[in-house]
Amino acid sequence: MEPEIQNSSFLIHNYAMAPFLSAGPFSARNGEGRELFSRVTIDVDEKELVMLDGPSGSGKSTLLRQLVGMVPTSDVTRVLAAETYSGLQLPLWRSKVTLVAQDAPMLAGTVGENLGFPFSQRCGCDRKGDPQRRAELLEAVGLGSIPGDREIGTLSGGERHRLALVRGLLWNPPVLIVDEPLSGLDEDAAVSCFELLVDFAHCTGHALLCVLHDRALGAKADRRIDLVGNHGESPP
Repeated sequence: MEPEIQNSSFLIHNYAMAPFLSAGPFSARNGEGRELFSRVTIDVDEKELVMLDGPSGSGKSTLLRQLVGMVPTSDVTRVLAAETYSGLQLPLWRSKVTLVAQDAPMLAGTVGENLGFPFSQRCGCDRKGDPQRRAELLEAVGLGSIPGDREIGTLSGGERHRLALVRGLLWNPPVLIVDEPLSGLDEDAAVSCFELLVDFAHCTGHALLCVLHDRALGAKADRRIDLVGNHGESPP
């Protein structure tokens, strides 16, 4: 993407230095063979919250899954903090560029087991979750009263979405990718969760890319990428 000055409601994106995250080019077609997007490269700066926007069916979720390496791609370059990650390093890449998926997938088991799952993986075996941070995040999203031994199957859809968000924030990767993290939440809960995302994105060593249907909250992003015309474009 070429450097562009954003609308006054967005920060000016500075390409004088290499982006914190750069990945692409990505292309995709739907199940009927129709092109969704072609040769899209995503660049995100450190301490930046970027919203990926576009009409329904434009391939936003597909692009996010390609970005984190969950969908097979070829001839793609992935760079984070000036370090390039090869296809053989995708598990390490996913530990640093982590997706909170739209359907908030959970493992069978308890709340505590799900929150601890990332730390049990090979790429996370040298890290431990912070119990105090976990309690603070659960309280902030309105799940502070839910015990760690509660079975996942007893949670509502909104509770699972909030728990998935807590899990991603607790893992604390350099880049968090969130796909409709506010689905099923009432206005107050959505605002509280979005504030956590803003705080995360604006910390040193972090960045965040999100898909949001809430236009009012999305307008608070630092920058927007529109997935239109089969290409990812920054607004003029």
